[in-house]
Amino acid sequence: MTLPRSLRAFVAAALVAAPLPALAQTSDPAQEDAAEVEEPPEPGAGTPRAYAPDWRKGAFLLSVGGGYVVPLGSIASGVTAGDLVSGGPGVSVGLGFGLSRHVSFELEGNYGLLGGGETCAACSGNTIGVGMRLVYHLAQGIAFDPWASYGVGFRTSLVEAPETGTAPAFGIGRSQGIDFARLTLGGTFYPHPVFGFGPFLEGTVGSYRLRPDPGTSPSVYGFFQVGLRITFDPLRSGKVRARSTVAAAF
Repeated sequence: MTLPRSLRAFVAAALVAAPLPALAQTSDPAQEDAAEVEEPPEPGAGTPRAYAPDWRKGAFLLSVGGGYVVPLGSIASGVTAGDLVSGGPGVSVGLGFGLSRHVSFELEGNYGLLGGGETCAACSGNTIGVGMRLVYHLAQGIAFDPWASYGVGFRTSLVEAPETGTAPAFGIGRSQGIDFARLTLGGTFYPHPVFGFGPFLEGTVGSYRLRPDPGTSPSVYGFFQVGLRITFDPLRSGKVRARSTVAAAF
C-alpha cells in the first residue's frame, strides 16, 4: 500500500525531528569534568591547630642570675655615681608563679658589688634591690622563651670612702630609695624540661629618698645590668610527660 505523498512527507519530518530533544538534553562531558574540579584554597589558609599546652599557669619558677652591674645617675645632688663608684659583679634570685600561659608574677632580689670611681679610686660600695615584677612571655610550649618584664621595688646603696685621702663631701654613706621602673628583656632556652638558661638586659631607674646628708635634694639614680639567668621549673617536666602520654594514647 502506497502512502499518500503528504503523509510520507509528515512521517519523514517526524523521524528527523525526533532525536533533537534527546541531543539537546545530553550534557557535555567536558563541562561535567570542569564542574567537579574543586577551587583552590584561599592564600594563607591552613589547617586550624589547637593552642600549645599551657606549661606556665600554676607553676612555680626559681631563677638565679649573674652579670655585670653599672651605676648611673646621681648619688646626691651634684655628685654623680661615676664620681664615687664604678661597675662590678652582680647576682640576683627570683621566685615566680605562673598566672596564665603568657604572664607570670615574680619576687626578685639582687645584689651588686661596686668598685672605685673617677674622683675616688679607693672608694667602694654595694647596692641591694628587692621588688616585684610582671613578666610577659612571648612564646609558650616551645624550647625557647623570649620574655620582657616591668617591676618596682626598694633599694639601698652604700658608698664607703677611705679614712685618709680626699673624697667628695656628699654621697658617702648609705642611701635608700625606690625603684619606680625596672625593665628587663631576656630569653630562656630549655635544653631540658626543668632547666633553662639565657641572657638578659636590665635597666633600673629610681630616686634616693633617704640620703647620708639630709640637706641634699633627692636625686635620680640608675643601674644597668647584663648577664645570664638560669631558670628551674620543677613542674614543667610533669606537664611535658603528661602531654607525651596523651599523644601516645592516640
